[in-house]
Amino acid sequence: MDRKKTFVLCALLLLLFIGALWTLLAGPTPFSDVWSGVQKRISGLDNSWNPLLDERLPRLITILCTGASLATAGTVMQTLFRNPLASPSVLGLPAGAALCVLFCFLLNIQHLYPWMLSLSAFCGCFFTLLFIYSVSRLFSLNDMNALVLTSIALATVLTASLQTILYALRANWNLVQSMSEWMVGATVDRNWQHVHMQVPLTIYGLLGCYSYRHELNILCLGDEEASNLGIDVPKVRWHLFIWVSMLVSGAVAAMGNIAFFGLILPNILRTILGPNIRTLIPFSIFVGAATLLYLDIFLRFFQVTVLSIGNIFALLGGVYFLVVLIQYQQQRKGLVVC
Repeated sequence: MDRKKTFVLCALLLLLFIGALWTLLAGPTPFSDVWSGVQKRISGLDNSWNPLLDERLPRLITILCTGASLATAGTVMQTLFRNPLASPSVLGLPAGAALCVLFCFLLNIQHLYPWMLSLSAFCGCFFTLLFIYSVSRLFSLNDMNALVLTSIALATVLTASLQTILYALRANWNLVQSMSEWMVGATVDRNWQHVHMQVPLTIYGLLGCYSYRHELNILCLGDEEASNLGIDVPKVRWHLFIWVSMLVSGAVAAMGNIAFFGLILPNILRTILGPNIRTLIPFSIFVGAATLLYLDIFLRFFQVTVLSIGNIFALLGGVYFLVVLIQYQQQRKGLVVC
């Protein structure tokens, strides 16, 4: 990585530090009172609720982990599928995760076993990704139409199944409200339970994806070339499917569905920085975390309550998806994603 990119990374770290400070310090409660409560909590004199320790800090951690996870997952998936439209939301992973998580809410075991949300989301993401990849291989890995249509069809079936179950159980208002709030991708009411669900998956997922940076660069040349260069392609893909599923399931379990986040940022970064995964993954981590953090700060500063982060990216991402799709069709014969 050259000096210019290193400088940009340092600037991103500074922006993250400033945004994190604002998230932790800004609030209606005077900071002197907040800090006094923190000191009492640490010394064991008072165990009452504290806005810094029990709301702002877990909220900050989940935002940073979610932004880094979704951006990195999008970068890896676009490289694996060699397709600019391959992202968690486009491939239907959140829909698969949501359907599995619904069964946790149905059984009401998320309070007794919080880790079941993460496990259910992981299973939904992994098997959805595996199905999409298997079906797309029956056509052609480079055929964008087969990939997109397969993904849309599966996501539609999964979403319809989810909505059918919710409609059938509409008398259970607590279930409908819980799922509705969870699916819009909101950052409110995050607590340490969400942190414990997400952080292990995020750490393992990010380390796993970055450890395969060399193999990902070689996979850009195609499966045959990668095999000739000594890469065990099926093994690498299986491992990366697991890492990506960890990243997406952790983000979905902690914050719900943030559509198209893993589509927009990786495409922009790839256009600016080039296809080198050694550079793309670190930038995806920091840019993804910073983007989600500052968008949350914007919503809180202007007290926007009618929109969530998930709503905003769904609106922006839908338009961006159409733009990328049109560009891809115009350049279809000569396009190389990696």
